[in-house]
Amino acid sequence: MQIDVKGVLSLWGGYVRFTDCKGYPTMQAFMRESPQERTKQRYLARLDDDTLEKVDRQMRKLQANDKRQFDVLFYKYAVGLENKQVWQKLSLSKTSYHTELLLAERFMEGALAGSEIRLFL
Repeated sequence: MQIDVKGVLSLWGGYVRFTDCKGYPTMQAFMRESPQERTKQRYLARLDDDTLEKVDRQMRKLQANDKRQFDVLFYKYAVGLENKQVWQKLSLSKTSYHTELLLAERFMEGALAGSEIRLFL
């Protein structure tokens, strides 16, 4: 099973930022349909709240085991900072930032595979 870790972490970041309306779109229900016809359909992967809570539990385990790797993922995916902003905020070199990011994403990939996280459309 191949898991798109960056996609899952991006969805987790949105979940962490907006937890007041779990399971419901914030403004989408009140927006009008675009007058232009759509030329192609877009499918966005979604995760249900239970799955996002599983991802959050794995992130908390990472936080307990390696605070720096958690901070790298948190600032990148939950806060939404650019790479350069993250390594400057954490006082890391560019190389050590990318190493920590890669290790943290690999940890999460293994943790999510072990938790049997499912993506659905």
